[in-house]
Formats: sequence, C-alpha cells, structure tokens
Amino acid sequence: MAVGKYSDINGINIYYEVNGKGIPLLLLHTAGTDGRVWKKMVEYLPADYMTIVPDLPGHGKSWPWEGWRKKRVSVNYYAETISKFIESLDLNHVIILGCSIGADIALMLTTMIGDRISMAICAEGAGKTNTFIEQDILKTDPGNVERAFDFCGKNASKSSIEDLIWIRSSNNKEIYIGDLLAWNNFDILDKLSSINNNVILMRGEDDPVVSEFMLIETSKKLRHSEYMTLPGFGHYPMIENPEEFAHIIVSILKKKIQ
Repeated sequence: MAVGKYSDINGINIYYEVNGKGIPLLLLHTAGTDGRVWKKMVEYLPADYMTIVPDLPGHGKSWPWEGWRKKRVSVNYYAETISKFIESLDLNHVIILGCSIGADIALMLTTMIGDRISMAICAEGAGKTNTFIEQDILKTDPGNVERAFDFCGKNASKSSIEDLIWIRSSNNKEIYIGDLLAWNNFDILDKLSSINNNVILMRGEDDPVVSEFMLIETSKKLRHSEYMTLPGFGHYPMIENPEEFAHIIVSILKKKIQ
C-alpha cells in the first residue's frame, strides 16, 4: 500500500507517495497533472521495486513556489527541485521514469546528478520539445475532451481517458499552461553528450506531439541510448493501458539492470 509523505524542498512542501521495497524507481508525471497518473500502473509492478511518486511543485498535493501566479518556471527549475528531493531521500542508483515533461525532467536530471541515477527511461519526451504554437498554449483548456482523445492512442479505453481529464481538470490551469510553455522552451541537445547513463527513449506510435525524428535527434546526441515505438499507445501510456505499459517497463529493467 502506498504511503503519502511530505518533504520540505527549498521551502516548498513536496508531496510524494512510496510503495514497495527494493530498487528505487522514481516516476515523474506529465504536464498539468500529478502523481495519480501513475497510480494504476504501479499496481502492476513487482514488489522488488520501490516506487517513489512525487507531485511537482504546484501540482496535486504539492505547494507552489513563491509568486507562482506571476512567475512561470522552467524544466530546469523542476529538475533542480527533484534533484534536491532525491538528495533529501538519500537515493542512489535510482531509476527515473518520466513521461512528457516528466521525460524532459528525467533527461535534465541525468546532466545534473548522473552519479545518483542508474538509468533514465523517457516516454513521450526528447532533448528538444518545441512542439506547440505559443498562442495555442495560452488558450489551453485542461478539461478539453477532444484534446485528451486526440493525444491518446487507438487502444486507450474511454474510462482511461476520463481518468486523464479528471486528473488534469483538478489541477491549476495556469500551472498547466506554464508547464506547456516550459516544455516548449526545453532544449538541451547540446548537453546530452555529457550523459554517461543508459537512456531509453520511447514514444507511442499514435502520439501526435512527439515524433520519431525527435527521438532519433535526441538518441544521436547520447552516448548510451536506444529508442523504441510503442504500438497502439499515444502520449499517456501509463494511463492508456497501465498493465501493458508496466510489463514493457519491467521487461526493459530486467534486461538493463543487473
């Protein structure tokens, strides 16, 4: 059973949940959502993994940064916060699995504290994610049903998409917009060659946001990487089919983690 806790990171109360014991697996959520997006997938992971699922600042049960109504933050800010969070828990050899902006954060973290990271799995993210028109971002509606359906893969169930809409709608709209702007401005292609960790890049074949080119572009900059396409998945694999995605992740970990 997951245990919820708070940790003071740079004066911000960060909420996180821990489940299981064993190899630490840190799960980073998507833009404008919170750790609940991982909840069903975690149930399908073996007991020998300890999942740690934080809510990013201003998301879910975590408090926002000072002046959040006027001050937008970057992927770098989130990565610095999670870096301090990892250090506060004294985690070593941690596996990081991030999706969407969580994948961008995972990549950024490997450039910051690679010595603490065993490997990074980046789903639906890349080294450069300038994918939206800024004016469209500013008009974003977290409860947009059509957008949710468009971003999910053909095999996603209606109930899973409803879960996504509910989680996103229950978070702050301005935080969501800020996340999308941070995503759009993210570009660390010139820093990726410094990463010595194994990095797995993946995208759902139905993802309209992250292209195969973006993964290839990122992979070429990394020393130790591979990329894969997930048939039937879109931009939110852990919600669309949590059981199948969990099996994919476990299969990767069994091959890569000795």
